[in-house]
Amino acid sequence: MKSLRLLLILIAVAGLSISALAQDEEEKWRNFEVTLNGGLTNPTSALTDWKDSLGAKLGFHLGGSGGFYFTNRICTGLYFSFAQMGMEGDWERNFKSYDFGGYLKYAFAGESNFEPYLKLSGGAVWPKYPIWVSPAQNKLREQSFDPGFGMAGYLGLLYYTSDYGGIFFEFGYHNDFLDGTETDYQGEIYTIEDDISYMDFRAGITVFFGPED
Repeated sequence: MKSLRLLLILIAVAGLSISALAQDEEEKWRNFEVTLNGGLTNPTSALTDWKDSLGAKLGFHLGGSGGFYFTNRICTGLYFSFAQMGMEGDWERNFKSYDFGGYLKYAFAGESNFEPYLKLSGGAVWPKYPIWVSPAQNKLREQSFDPGFGMAGYLGLLYYTSDYGGIFFEFGYHNDFLDGTETDYQGEIYTIEDDISYMDFRAGITVFFGPED
């Protein structure tokens, strides 16, 4: 179901993009965008019951992106992000995730200072999760696992504070396909046994760069 939801978002964004490419004939006023963002990351599914007793809790993330506008509505580019979630109880360990990939964005550009948009992203994910590394479960270690693939869909709203920039808020659902990825610690293999999902609540700034006069 998670993968299906993301696929439906992809189809919707692709459909809007094709339509806009065919209809958007207005002169382009922006070529590039650069964003910086931060916010909250809320774990769901497998992370909330990690290894039965090491559940993740609400955390934070930081990130940025840069993209090129093919029209005033369609943008594609690259992003990076870092997320960290703590652990339930008194454990002083964290769930960390490093993401790098590409995104496709469709902006409902108009005359208003408010600009809604849809965005789909996908790329490589490098998880670093806490695991027990002793049979007696008395030694906890943050261990880097093999990279996997992650996808996310976002709904966002930009508010223009100037002609070439503004602040934005967005909500997204992120799914990392990590089932079966492994790590090796002192000859012992440890495996992630589920895909990982979480929700993002972001705010940030966007700066646009227009065509040369």
